[in-house]
Amino acid sequence: MSTSDAADIDRAAIQRTTAELLAAVNASDADRCSGVWAPNGVLMPPHHPAVPGHQAIVQYFRSIFLRSKFRFTFTSSHIHVVGDTALERVTYSGIIWPGDDAPPIEDVGKGLHVYERQANGAWKLTHDIWNSDLKNSRGVAGSR
Repeated sequence: MSTSDAADIDRAAIQRTTAELLAAVNASDADRCSGVWAPNGVLMPPHHPAVPGHQAIVQYFRSIFLRSKFRFTFTSSHIHVVGDTALERVTYSGIIWPGDDAPPIEDVGKGLHVYERQANGAWKLTHDIWNSDLKNSRGVAGSR
């Protein structure tokens, strides 16, 4: 198998993992979200301290899914594989329903996923960071 064939296989596996993450978030399923994360993962949501470790990430998702519902779409994805590490740069659009009869919030932005190949060959997320391209009421992009 050529190097480019192997990279294509890796990219396809990473795309499946990304699709599973997106489906889990859109279904508000924290346990399903946990399946795509490596044990040493770090989630870096906007306007929130970093969330290190698998259990803390699952608790973070459980907490936000109790308050809000989400519908996200990745509008682009560019994956770069180097050995057992991969970077995925994404753009997204989304709608957030914050609950409490608040109106939905539309958002667009970008993010970066870092994946590592696990001992069993699966690709798992080790880092996820994203932020909005929209300005808040103070005119600052990415702040809500």
